[in-house]
Amino acid sequence: MIRNIIDEKRREVQRKKKIKTAKDVATGAAIGTALGAVTGLLFAPKSGKETRKDIADKSKEVADNVKHTVQDSVELTKDWTDKIIHDVKENVDVLKEKKVQLKNDLKEDSVDAIEEIGEGIANIGEIIEEKAEEMKDELK
Repeated sequence: MIRNIIDEKRREVQRKKKIKTAKDVATGAAIGTALGAVTGLLFAPKSGKETRKDIADKSKEVADNVKHTVQDSVELTKDWTDKIIHDVKENVDVLKEKKVQLKNDLKEDSVDAIEEIGEGIANIGEIIEEKAEEMKDELK
């Protein structure tokens, strides 16, 4: 059980690293695309009006790309969070069941021990009575 929890935590850390890497790559790609687009537009032999329109179009395109990347990351994070919540609830339920089972086992073991102690005390009582009788007979 503990090994599963440790393994799950290890996988969680790996997932976080992968998500961070994906975000970094997406951010780098968006920035690179934007810089490349602006550089290409600035050095293109077009009129100012055409260049401004091209810059606006590319800005919208980059914004849409970043928006979709963020949405994908959010969906991935939500899926991952839902899985973690499900796994935690499942583990809590298992632990609750084991707690109840241990409690029942402890009760049964306690009852058995009390019965055995009672039997032992009864046997000791009988032995004491026998020894007392023997001592009385010897004293007579």
